[in-house]
Amino acid sequence: MGVEKRYHIPVAHGPGRLAAILHLPDGDPRGGVVCCHGMLSSKESSKLAAVADALSCAGFGAVRFDFSGCGESGSPEGGELIASRLQDLTTVIDHVLAEPWLKGGLGLMGSSLGGYLSILAAARRPEVRAAVCWATPYDLRKIQAAMASQEPLRLRFPPGFQVGGPLDLSELRGLRRVLVMQGWRDETVPWAEGLSIYERLGEPRRFMLFEQADHRFTDEGCRELAIRATVDWLRHGLKTGLTAPGRFC
Repeated sequence: MGVEKRYHIPVAHGPGRLAAILHLPDGDPRGGVVCCHGMLSSKESSKLAAVADALSCAGFGAVRFDFSGCGESGSPEGGELIASRLQDLTTVIDHVLAEPWLKGGLGLMGSSLGGYLSILAAARRPEVRAAVCWATPYDLRKIQAAMASQEPLRLRFPPGFQVGGPLDLSELRGLRRVLVMQGWRDETVPWAEGLSIYERLGEPRRFMLFEQADHRFTDEGCRELAIRATVDWLRHGLKTGLTAPGRFC
């Protein structure tokens, strides 16, 4: 049934550590996948756990982790959400790339803001061969407004903490091997935002719209289908060679 290991990853840009869970298959992994949770979620998300389990069963090593300020990880460094979390994701990517169990390619999977960050990281890191984004926003201005106006949300972050940038993905060009999945009934991220992301990707790319899915893919049938699509996309993408990264113009 594979191995599940809880541990901490040192943060290169500060004194903190990122809490993580590693899922390894019974045999040698065919590649590795970093799984990124959403803005107010954590590595303990049932969706993220199910994805990581499925990837392990398919022969991949999978790492799910808590971004700074979430779950069991310490407070974020700096004053911007995107910059802080992108640094965290870079730390985890570097960690996985240095792990002796990683023999194949590296992929990213992200949900909501985790998908947004996965796109940003994949566009900058040629080591990332494929990515999958669930319920991912194209534009963060609603989050920016909510952080400024909603007291419960402000209390989740250090005083003066801002969203930072980029606030949208309009400058994304040429990123390849990305699967975008959105829910028709998403109450947080309109499905059209996923289509806007898809339109700025290079081939191969895929857009899937789930009629019964909400933001968290709570419908069991939709979640199971999305998990299978995630595994299939990464199985194919991680078998291919390295590609030129996308870019922000």
